[in-house]
Order: sequence, then structure tokens, then C-alpha cells
Amino acid sequence: MIYKSLYINLIVRIIFIAITCFILAFIYFTLRDWIILINILLFLILQVILLISYMNRLNTDLFNFFSAIRNDDSSIVYKRMAPSKSLVRLYECFDDINNRIRRLKIETVNKNLYLQNLIEHVAIGLISFDREGNVELINTAARKLFNIPSIRNISRLKKTDGSLPDKLIKMTPGSQLLLNLKVNQELLKIAVKATLFRIEQKEIRLLSFQNIKTELEENELDSYHKLIRILTHEIMNSTGPILSSISTIKELLTEKSTGATKNLNQISQELLDDSVKGLNIVEERSTGLADFVEKFRNLTLLPKPIFKKIRVSDLLKDIELLMKTECKRNNIRFTVEVTPGNLTVNADKKLIEQVIINLVTNSIQAFNHQKEKRIMIRAYKSTDNKVVMQLTDNGSGIPDEEMDQIFIPFYTTKEKGSGIGLSLSRQIMRLHNGTISLKSEPGIETSAILEF
Repeated sequence: MIYKSLYINLIVRIIFIAITCFILAFIYFTLRDWIILINILLFLILQVILLISYMNRLNTDLFNFFSAIRNDDSSIVYKRMAPSKSLVRLYECFDDINNRIRRLKIETVNKNLYLQNLIEHVAIGLISFDREGNVELINTAARKLFNIPSIRNISRLKKTDGSLPDKLIKMTPGSQLLLNLKVNQELLKIAVKATLFRIEQKEIRLLSFQNIKTELEENELDSYHKLIRILTHEIMNSTGPILSSISTIKELLTEKSTGATKNLNQISQELLDDSVKGLNIVEERSTGLADFVEKFRNLTLLPKPIFKKIRVSDLLKDIELLMKTECKRNNIRFTVEVTPGNLTVNADKKLIEQVIINLVTNSIQAFNHQKEKRIMIRAYKSTDNKVVMQLTDNGSGIPDEEMDQIFIPFYTTKEKGSGIGLSLSRQIMRLHNGTISLKSEPGIETSAILEF
């Protein structure tokens, strides 16, 4: 045991002091020799002084050891300072603790350097600050993004945008923000995410800034390509028969050799009938093209939402009542579940009804020959305090290869579908600062998720 020799040393000293006291008492009561008594008394005092000095030295070294730890000083070698052989093992333990602390400090410094280099090299801007806005950390990507050499307080970002510091301070943990910032005369799209953590009693907010302008432009260009391809397909489907019919009518009413218009006596009843058929085709396709243009116009002229606090259960009950006959006719079990029952959402009731009715209609049309057909709408609050409405059916589902196409205007796999329902729904959800997403396991389950 490390302290065994220390215990023996103390016990021996105390025994000697006790024996000296006993001898002093014995001589005082028997011999009454004052010279011997004085000598023994001096010897006793010396023993007590040596014991106190021994303990004081140990206490002083212990105090110095803990002070050195408190002041992060691990350079002292304690083994050399041992006042006696009995304490060598104890002082060796001090040195061992010091060495361990030294190694931990080196490891911590290395980890901090690694983390610092990692933060500096990451392409996403990072800024952390406390409640007063005092900046704890800002990496190179953030400095380049905001074109600032350094920053002590988040209020410094007012030079970029006057309202930016307030927006950043008000961000809640887990929230996201999309900013339009003008930096060096360039308009940037910045996606901001917030995280909150504590260091001891200090509350630190960490924000990440990512310039998504390039990604948005690439996605926008890709969407335009897909839309143009579909628009071209729809327009050519109409203009092709129109041009063909006009060409046929022209051939019927003109002389092939001269190109002159035929006289009335040259036009037979059969030729007239064929011409009328051609004109009917022209009229039909022209009407179809006009209808297509009108649908496209409606897609781009959505009304501005009139936001009101609406009870979700009332909204879904109205839809359930509206779709009851259609579901009954198709032998579909339609259910609604709202948790909690008093759940509310701030939205335009008519526009959201239009979205949900469109989704229910799509689900009804997705059933083939399933024995048990089910459509269920669940409304609830998510963990990040969003209102979610999830419509689930067990219809045929959506193949993976069509997932990235279904929200493109006029894209449809239905014979009589317009292809604007889901695109219109997405635009309505964007007007509500919400999202719509789909997930599907074909033949098993398909869900449409609205998040507010």
C-alpha cells in the first residue's frame, strides 16, 4: 500500500511522544530530578516540533500540488521533493498524475488543432455566438461569404443587411432560414441552419451558412428543360394534327397541277364531308390547345392566400363528407385521424381543401383491383412543432423512375389527366411556407405529406 510507510512513520512518532510523556510523568512523581525533567521536556517539545514540521511539509506540498493542477502547471517533478523515504511512493503518484495531465493536455491541444483545421477547411460558413451576440468562432468560409476580415459581434453583419443580426439571433434550434443577400454587388441565396448548445452555463448558438445559388440555378435549369420538353410534346400533339388537316383540306380544294381553287361544280358532297371532318379536327385540336394554354395561365396566376386559423378536424371532416359518395362508389374505406383533436393551422381553407381533394382524387384513381382499398388522412404535430397532414393509400403507387417527374407541370401518366394537380398543390404549399412530398412503395403504400 502506498501510504503504509507514512502510517508507520506517524505511529512511531506518536508512540515515541507517548513514551516520552510517560517517562516525564514517572520522573516527576518519583525522582523529582528537575535537570532530567527539563531535558526530557525539551526532548518532548523537539519531537512535537518535528511531527508538526513533518505534517506541515506534507500539507504544503499537497497544497502546491493542487495549486499547480489548478494553474495548469504540470512541469514540477515531485519525487525529488519527498521529505523522507516514507513519502517517496506518494510523491511518485503526484508525478504520475502530472504526466497523465500533461498527456491529456497534449491530446486536447491536438484535437483542438485538428478540429480548428477541419472548421477552417470546410466549405460551409460557420459562426457561433453567445446571447449578447459576441462571436466565439467564425471560419474562413463565413468570412469570405460576408466579405469581412474578422468579427467580434454579430451586429457587425448589419453592413451586409440591416435586419440580418436580428433574424439570426431569433432563430430557434433546428430551424432553417433562406436569405437573399447582396454581397459585393452579387445577389446570393443563403441557406441558414441553427443549433444551440451549452458550455458550462454559457449558451452558444451555432449557425451554418451555405450559398445554394448554384444548386438552385442548376435545379431551375433542369426543371425548365423538363417543362419545355413537356410543353413541346403537348403543343406538337395539337399543332401536328392541325397542320395535317389544313394541308389535307387544301389538297381537296385546290387543283394539283395549277394550285388554283376548284370551282363549286368540281366539289362533290364527299369532298365537302372530308373537308368538314378536317375542320372538325382543326377545331378540336385548337380547342385543346386553348384549354392547355388556359390551364398553364391558371397555374401561374394563383390567388394570394387569405390566412386564417382553421381547425384541422373541421377541414378534414368537410373533405371526408365531400368525397364520401365517390369513395363509397369505388368501395374505398376512407378514415380521418387528428391528434390532438383541437389541432389548428394558419392557412387559406379553400386552397388547402383544393390540395387535399386533388390528393384524394389521385389516390382514388390509383386503385386497380385491390380487394381492400384504404385511404387514411392523419394530422398531427411533428417533433419540430410543425403541423403535418399525411394522406396514405394502398393503391398501385408511383414507380421510382417517375418520382422526379410527378411535380413537373403537365406531366401525367393518366389517359385523361391534365398533369397540373401536383404542381398546383406544390405552389399552394409554397404560398403557405410549407412543403409537399411523396413517398411510395408500389403496390404496398403511398403517402403524400403536407408540412406547415
